[in-house]
Amino acid sequence: MENPIEIPYLLKLIGSVFLALVLLGIALILIKKTKDKREQNTIVKSRETLKPFPQTATLPKNALTPSQGTIEERTQTIREHYRAWLERYILPTYDARAAFVRVGVERKRLRYQVSTTSLAQSFAMMQSVLMSGDDLTAPERFERLLSFAIAYPSNHDENLSTWYTLPDMSAPARLEADPHAESWIAYSLLMAKKQWAEGNNFDYERVLDYRLSSLLTLQKDIDPSEHKRAIYTPVFFDAFAKRKNGEAWCGIARDMRAELAEHVKDAKFALDGSAEEAWLAFSAWQVGLAGLILQDDTHLNLATRFESLVYDAIKTLPTILDKDEGDGLSRLRLLASCAPLAMLQNDQALVDKYWQVLSTYDARERDTIGESLRLLSLMAMNGNVWRLEE
Repeated sequence: MENPIEIPYLLKLIGSVFLALVLLGIALILIKKTKDKREQNTIVKSRETLKPFPQTATLPKNALTPSQGTIEERTQTIREHYRAWLERYILPTYDARAAFVRVGVERKRLRYQVSTTSLAQSFAMMQSVLMSGDDLTAPERFERLLSFAIAYPSNHDENLSTWYTLPDMSAPARLEADPHAESWIAYSLLMAKKQWAEGNNFDYERVLDYRLSSLLTLQKDIDPSEHKRAIYTPVFFDAFAKRKNGEAWCGIARDMRAELAEHVKDAKFALDGSAEEAWLAFSAWQVGLAGLILQDDTHLNLATRFESLVYDAIKTLPTILDKDEGDGLSRLRLLASCAPLAMLQNDQALVDKYWQVLSTYDARERDTIGESLRLLSLMAMNGNVWRLEE
């Protein structure tokens, strides 16, 4: 006969086991729901790429492209440089929700931390737009790069990005915005809208309108003679003017163009790492792009005035690409800045020399801006930088 005292104890034991199983089941259900939600949040909606790489642009009649190899072989060269660039420079944030471009390493107390700049981010955003279709992850990468740009605002306007930051710091300092980089970011958003029609996580039009309004305010406060900040970007200004505040953007472009025109005759790179040299290099790249994209007499004529700079750069820089010293733009950045202009000088040998040097040079040290601008220049020379209107 069973001990009557043991029956309640047995019932309590069974009840406890049953309750534990119920609680375990609830916990498993909650874990599964959380996991499914996270997986759903990380799923990237497939978006149609309307202008897949290698989309070709309609170039002006007097523009020359490289004669080395076939266009398919040159396209493959660009793919190889792009893959190497991705592996070398693109990094995720700690939560993998955003991405940034590695520019350098800075020591903070006892730690070394990776740094980035808004200009590096902007170049990467443009490359993501242009390489989409060939790179199936480009749309998602563009949004992660944009997320980073939005997450690190400048110290004077939330709609613009700090020009420099340390992504690993919990509360990095907010610095001023770089108007040159902001122009690239805004134009990349216009290109993204044309490329994918809409974003997964962002309303490109809304983000663009906020940033353009803030950028216009910033640009109005910059005197054209302030070369450190007054980079002439005619293709971008033209696109902004067609969208909104056309008279204001055209006025800014006109004043900057007049300032640039006074300094281009017989210009050469001094290799002194100065702000003047950076202004000349970045403006030269933009004038070359304007000749290829806008194809108007104003910029086609202005491009020919850079003749001495273009010829001197290809004559002097290739032999010293690995001899960078001090601050300022690297030799690779300076050389790449002249490549689009070379296409407009009516000299096939010149164009071929630029392609040969830029496409074969293997950077020993990290040069984020240099390799990014080199990649964009190779795309431009191969006719892969398309117009918004095409």
